[in-house]
Order: sequence, then C-alpha cells, then structure tokens
Amino acid sequence: MKKQSNDILYQEESGYKDLLLRKSMKMRIMETLAFVIGMLLLSQFFDSRTDAFKIFAFAIAIAVVGLAPFLYKFTLRPSYTLTKTHLIIRMSGQETSYPLSEVEPIFEGRHLYRVGGKRQSLMVSRQFLNHLNERLYLYQKGKKRR
Repeated sequence: MKKQSNDILYQEESGYKDLLLRKSMKMRIMETLAFVIGMLLLSQFFDSRTDAFKIFAFAIAIAVVGLAPFLYKFTLRPSYTLTKTHLIIRMSGQETSYPLSEVEPIFEGRHLYRVGGKRQSLMVSRQFLNHLNERLYLYQKGKKRR
C-alpha cells in the first residue's frame, strides 16, 4: 500500500542500537540458541577449565550479541512509516499496513505493541515511538468525540 509523501508523518529505518535493544522475543531466542550451539562446539575442542575456553566463550558471546543486529539489518531491512491513519511496517521487502485502530501499546513507554491483534516489538527509536504514541492519543481522542 503506497502512501503519498505528504501523508507521511514520520519514517524511520531501524538502526543498530534499535535492533540491539528492541528486538523481538523470537530474535532473542535465536541468539540464545546460536550461543548454546557455539558453546557446545567450543566444548568439543577445549576443556572448560582452560583460559582459552573462557576467552573463546567470551568472544562467542560478544559475536552473537554484537553482530546479530548487523545480520538483522542486512536480512530484514526493517523500516517503519507513520501516516495520519496507518502504521506501515516493512520487513524483508514485505510491506504491511495497519490502521491505527489496530495499534495499541502493551506497556506504557516501551516498544511492545499489539499490532493487528498480535504482540509485536517495534524496533524503532524513542523519537518514532513518541510520534506513534502521540498519534495514537490523537486518534483515540478523535474517536471519543464522535
């Protein structure tokens, strides 16, 4: 669904910090599994009491946590667009548009929202979340007047 440029209120592509701090539970589980697999492979080559094992374990942890946002950015290419009436989420080239009536915050001040009936983590900056919350407030206020 293409929106005209004058209809767009705020648009943002997810940055490294957003992907690092606001990833979904599914992404966190995948990172944990990658770490566990890395540790299992490492334990095959080194005794767990050696310094080399401890250094490589620390390196695996840094690699999994630190490099995962780059992988997410490269594969998912997440971008978010806020219009007057819709929240448009683009992931992996697929664009999904949700009317603001289907968007509601789950926790105040957090990045978790119920979007289209599903719990979703929005990997965007605080500025975008502030704009979204403001727009949702105005939408709810306008809806109550009717």
